Amino acid sequence: MVTESRALGRPVVKMLRAAILAATALFGALLFGPASGRAAPRGEIAAICDTGIAPYRVLLESLKKSCDCELRVIPPEEAAREGLERRLKADGVRAVLAVGLRAREAVEGLRDLPVLLTMVPNVAPWVAARSNRAGIEMSLSPRQHLEALRRVFPRARRIGVIFDPAQTGGYVRDAQTAAAALQLTLETREIGRAGELSRHLEELRGRVDALWLIPDPTVLQGENLSLLLLYSFESRVPLYGFARKYVEQGAVAASQADIATLGVQVADVIRSMSLLPASAGPRWEYSRGAQLLLNQKVARKMGIVFDPAVLEAAADVLR
Repeated sequence: MVTESRALGRPVVKMLRAAILAATALFGALLFGPASGRAAPRGEIAAICDTGIAPYRVLLESLKKSCDCELRVIPPEEAAREGLERRLKADGVRAVLAVGLRAREAVEGLRDLPVLLTMVPNVAPWVAARSNRAGIEMSLSPRQHLEALRRVFPRARRIGVIFDPAQTGGYVRDAQTAAAALQLTLETREIGRAGELSRHLEELRGRVDALWLIPDPTVLQGENLSLLLLYSFESRVPLYGFARKYVEQGAVAASQADIATLGVQVADVIRSMSLLPASAGPRWEYSRGAQLLLNQKVARKMGIVFDPAVLEAAADVLR
């Protein structure tokens, strides 16, 4: 009888041991994640991204919620190692997302896999260089800015814009088309050197109702931002910018891309990337979602009163 019980007990012990080992392996996988050398699931998206940068993390979290896909995040320094495309193909990756300037450098050599670039300025030339590339600008379209500007400053009809044609000539041409549709007039001044800004500001004195700061590297060189803010305050002409930092420094208002909405937009583009033909025309677009930022303290000093609906719609109001 004892011998029979022991014989029956051996399979049970083996089953218990197997169960314990399986449970331990599962716990380890949950605790530490998949092994670094694992093969990627078919259809996986590789995101080249520095997760130490907060806005990039917001973008990835939004993307994960919006995209029904396996997402693997690879640090730019790892992606920069030789043979990136070969390694990604071997892992079954079908598309690559490059987030930021370091990621853009890391994916320069990709020739076959579709690559989507975002969170960098001026993506159009980079996208045009190869047929497997697409991009989403980190900036808003001229029309989005002008619509916001008209809401915030409803009495403004003449908008001053100073720009370098070599840097932002195409953007301003699109802005002129959008302004005409919105019944606004752009008073433009062209500069080739940062030192020409003061002269053009004087030319605009008394001719404009608002000054629009666009992302032009020449205009923003050196002490030019201080000159723009001083001109704005002294002439009581509100300065409208394209990022939060300008509102914090004294611009009356600005609109910038909403990073969470950008994540949803990235997901939309990724879904269609495998269908992207080489002759698809423009393969880049502006960020869709916008955040309005207001500086009520500066506006009050300039005698500007915001409509309550505008205050309600703002993502943030500096008081």
